[in-house]
Amino acid sequence: MNPDTKTNDKQDSIAKKSPDFESLELEFLGSLLPGIVHNLATPLSGVIGATQLLEMRVGEQERLLNELERGASQSAEALKVQHQKSCSNLDIMSRNARHLTELLQVIIRRFHRCSQDTATPLSLFELVSNEIQFMDANLTYKHKTRKKFDLATDTYTVFAVYKHIAAVIDDFILRSLAVHDFSRGLVEFNVTTNYVNNTGILELESKYFETDEEPLETDSLNLYLARLAEQAGTYELQQEKGHLRVTITLPRHAPKT
Repeated sequence: MNPDTKTNDKQDSIAKKSPDFESLELEFLGSLLPGIVHNLATPLSGVIGATQLLEMRVGEQERLLNELERGASQSAEALKVQHQKSCSNLDIMSRNARHLTELLQVIIRRFHRCSQDTATPLSLFELVSNEIQFMDANLTYKHKTRKKFDLATDTYTVFAVYKHIAAVIDDFILRSLAVHDFSRGLVEFNVTTNYVNNTGILELESKYFETDEEPLETDSLNLYLARLAEQAGTYELQQEKGHLRVTITLPRHAPKT
């Protein structure tokens, strides 16, 4: 089947629908709350469990120290064992605390940057990396997909509205997950960024199994793409059965007025 290629030609008609993007964003974030809680609870449980074990061992270590003071030499080896276990618990606490901190930073960055409505210079690498991590709150995406990322780590920036790009990434993933028959395997996601001819390129690709009865719908994705293009950049959407690709081209600088 030949790909159905849609470009910016439909932007005007799509934009006239005037969707309530704020309500859509709130609905999207609400759907992620269980996953956000799950992702935060996992490392937090590790910290709490290790802390409780460490508290128990402190009392045992104090008892062994008292026995050593009374000359009970056999307590020395037992104390070493307790010390090793305590070090292991501290390591667990440290790793989970760092993981928890990283998750909180991803969430805070995402909410802060998506509260802004104006186009600014952005690191495409930072934006895409953060949004991919944030989408792990969707547990289906986190556990039932095969992902490949090829992100240019250049320090170049692009000119765009952060939340407009984030919304395209989010909806692209959600549309692909919604249509896929998971009895046929995993959804495949490929995300690539690059810089060509003084522009930033973001390419999103998904491969999934869809049926003729429930084809993938891209209406909402087209709305987000049109909104993005109103501020800066262009896009191309290519769709055929079981395969979706979006290519976004973003300027390095603000358009000249």
